[in-house]
Amino acid sequence: MCLKKNINIYEYISVYDLSLLLNIKVNNIIKKILSYGIKVTINSKLNKELTLLICDDLGYKVNFIKSDDTKKKEYKKESIINIDRPPIVTIFGHVDHGKTSLIDYIRKTNTTSKEYGNITQRMSIYNVEIKKDKRMLLIDTPGHYSFVSMRYWGLKLTDIAIIIISSESGIMEQTLESINNVKSENIPIIFVFSKIDKKDSNVNKIKEQLSNLNILVEDWGGVYLSQEVSVKTGYGINELLDKIFIISKKLKLKTSINTLSSGTIIEATLDKREGYIVKLLVKKGILKIGDYIISGIYYGKIKKIYNDNNKKFNKIYPYYPVYVVGFNGAPNIGEKFEILNKEKIKEISTKKKILIREYNIKIKNLLKKRHEEKKNVFNVIIKGDVNGSIDVISDELHNLSSKELFINIINKSVGNITESDISLANISNSIIIGFNVKIIINKKKSINKNIYNNIYIFNLIYDIIIFFKKKIIKKKDNPKKILGSAKVIKVFPNKIFGCIVLSGIINLYNKIIILRNEKIIYDGEILSIKRFNKNVNKIKKGYDFGIIIKNFNNLKQNDIIQSYIVN
Repeated sequence: MCLKKNINIYEYISVYDLSLLLNIKVNNIIKKILSYGIKVTINSKLNKELTLLICDDLGYKVNFIKSDDTKKKEYKKESIINIDRPPIVTIFGHVDHGKTSLIDYIRKTNTTSKEYGNITQRMSIYNVEIKKDKRMLLIDTPGHYSFVSMRYWGLKLTDIAIIIISSESGIMEQTLESINNVKSENIPIIFVFSKIDKKDSNVNKIKEQLSNLNILVEDWGGVYLSQEVSVKTGYGINELLDKIFIISKKLKLKTSINTLSSGTIIEATLDKREGYIVKLLVKKGILKIGDYIISGIYYGKIKKIYNDNNKKFNKIYPYYPVYVVGFNGAPNIGEKFEILNKEKIKEISTKKKILIREYNIKIKNLLKKRHEEKKNVFNVIIKGDVNGSIDVISDELHNLSSKELFINIINKSVGNITESDISLANISNSIIIGFNVKIIINKKKSINKNIYNNIYIFNLIYDIIIFFKKKIIKKKDNPKKILGSAKVIKVFPNKIFGCIVLSGIINLYNKIIILRNEKIIYDGEILSIKRFNKNVNKIKKGYDFGIIIKNFNNLKQNDIIQSYIVN
């Protein structure tokens, strides 16, 4: 019997970090997860169950890193009273199939007109009062393929799934993804056929496509509920709502109010006046102003609670999505929050920070090793309006990385682009990608104006993808521009090589290639340049010098060193 290797893993690890820890190519990890019928990207976070399954299949026994097990129950089990709660209904489907329009009709709002490019780019959750005694929470998910991780978190909150399919277009890529993911979680599904008033509408064609996937709707003799709708006329929407509440009644959904409040983080952003504003969903207990709240490593005292209509509350009951002010940072989307006393929160947060810092150092060291194997590294800083969008952008940039060019995200955070971001970009030779943010700097302070050439602001995530694809093609197509050439004239035993510059300049900060018999034997970096035992940054034509090369000590006499940049 083969013994499994032990591995320590922090819960909600990303696919990429897991590949680093297991020393397995990230594509192989993704293929393994796809074999379970679950679609992920390189930056998707994995829950405990999925991490255990993957590692078990790959021969690893997982020890999850726990930041605390110190939470004391302040309510006896027998004193907890369960009450009815509303269903969480999540709308899934391909881009432009009518998800947001359906929600707008039900809520009597016009969200679509406020979205940039009429495209949903974040996960939203709404409280919807249908009648006095009937309420539900509606989650709108982005339909574009880039937002797979956001749809994953929507799925984790879902009681009932609506999979919307345009009766013009039929089943498409993200429709299939949604069907597979929802079925894998055993969540009740209602198939909604939208745009039935369109000229090319063909609902029977969609039902046939579903039957080919072994899915039969009720009027075709199956068990799946379906409904045709039109958001222009309102046709079928009341019937759809009736079906949602029929399923909800069968599910017998419950929650409790006489317990410590806890729930899920929906989104987080940074406001220059209020600080961090966090949207969350209370799932248990009553959340109150003055409570001490913690999520991940971030915590604080709740100073303000309000809803989408800016109505303020002193306390909020379970299954109402609200915004809170008081966190000292931006918690991750999908992460759990809970209420504890002030002393316990600081203790837990400190423990978590230490564990995560140690864990991140390990990941960074593994990442550094991977970087050294790459020929070209493209450094990027990401700033965005909300952390969910930042995760999506990070996903896409990781996916665009290749053997020829590695996109290295050195920092990502919510908020406007500040002087500290610009300074970091200068130091790290990075470009700054801003999503729905502004550049905020002190106009009186002198800043190198050239840095603005390396700041790019976008309102559509698709435009970021196109921008980077063009950058990568340019990097691949443009040859190396040789800045200087030197010849090895003497080899010393202490890994220092004596050289003379034949042409141009040899610069410490430029990349180099080494040629032997006109063939490239090394492509990398210079560690140091010495002249008369003093460290220098560059050497001109005709001067001799000593050189130490990073991860290479096999230079021979007459080898050629060429300093270059990539246009």
